[in-house]
Amino acid sequence: MRNSIGFLSLVLGILVVVAAIWQVFFAGNESLHINGADGAQRVLALPAVDSAESAAASRRASSRTPGFDDVPAGRAIDIVERLGVSAKRGDADAAFRIYAKLSRCFDHASHEVTEQIRAAYRSAGVGDEELDRAGRRLRDDCQGAEQLVASRGEWLELAAGQGDPEGMMLYAADPAAILGDGLISEMDPERVADYVERSVAFMDGLVDQGDPGAMLALSIMYGASELMPHDRVRSAAYRLAAERVAPLEVPSKPIGLAMTGLTVSQQEEAHAVAQEIVSRCCGH
Repeated sequence: MRNSIGFLSLVLGILVVVAAIWQVFFAGNESLHINGADGAQRVLALPAVDSAESAAASRRASSRTPGFDDVPAGRAIDIVERLGVSAKRGDADAAFRIYAKLSRCFDHASHEVTEQIRAAYRSAGVGDEELDRAGRRLRDDCQGAEQLVASRGEWLELAAGQGDPEGMMLYAADPAAILGDGLISEMDPERVADYVERSVAFMDGLVDQGDPGAMLALSIMYGASELMPHDRVRSAAYRLAAERVAPLEVPSKPIGLAMTGLTVSQQEEAHAVAQEIVSRCCGH
């Protein structure tokens, strides 16, 4: 039972985190909406990426998603009370676990379990009865914590700021937790800019530790984000660095495709920057 429910929680979390990553950083053709915002007002959008690259990004995101072991058992209000003091005193793990619990409550309240999701769970061996039982347990855990859910970003920011790797990645992946729901265009520009700056800084910190997922994220951010200036040279460089650091995880693009639109000198610069990134983090 524990393994099945853990798998259930992990898959739900993966779907939410991957969607959030696409929402906050990537530009493309298919618009996403926040709280029913119409297409004419869209700010955040999905990129056009090939299936292999999407799968690689999903695998990296899944390794950062709060899974069963990250989400404390029990009522959310009790968990915040029990772990809150430690989190505020510098316990990054406690802060992350509070975020994980409140985030799970947010997901439960915001996302309907559709027939398509049920079918996916059935194919993984999780039946409807087990799924509904898990939903009831989560509903009970989250009862009375509706206002606390809105503070989940504060705990995530604490975890990320204290150097927790999962917190750093999910800070960049969960903009709604930090900025709130609504249109980016209606938010305080300085607050949005600060969020993007911190997200990039957290990704850079993970890159310095040799994390190919952060390299891949920065590649797409520099290449297609609507929230920051584009830099095609750095975009190509982070992509090349990710391929070199984790060739089995990050699918290689044909060099011509990776360098599309770059002049010969820019391509040479991208290779040089990629080597600098790899040398800085990984010593080769």
